[in-house]
Amino acid sequence: MKTFKQMHFGLYEGKQVPLETPMVEEADPELNKPKRGGPKKYYVFVKDPKSGNIKKVTFGDPSGDLQVKINDPKARKAYADRHNCDMQKDKTKAGYWSCNLPRYAKQLGLKGGGNYYW
Repeated sequence: MKTFKQMHFGLYEGKQVPLETPMVEEADPELNKPKRGGPKKYYVFVKDPKSGNIKKVTFGDPSGDLQVKINDPKARKAYADRHNCDMQKDKTKAGYWSCNLPRYAKQLGLKGGGNYYW
């Protein structure tokens, strides 16, 4: 560790500051709030209960060609059956967020939605 005399200083807003000290710390991302973007259609940051680390989960159609049919009851039932939505409980998996997409429809800019999985 360097002593006070060995540190290098610079001017920042008229004050002498040590150059080895970071100026801004990164803020933690919002957890469990899905957003649009990333390598797939949506992404969300979650806390992994096993490791305690924050993990980014991406989900959705990467090409953007497929439509989300939240308002079609037959399509919802078929999706839920096909993806076993009643069994998806792990928030660190994309399947959980895909199955619960209607719950977050409003904040993702989708029409329809509600407090149900597909």
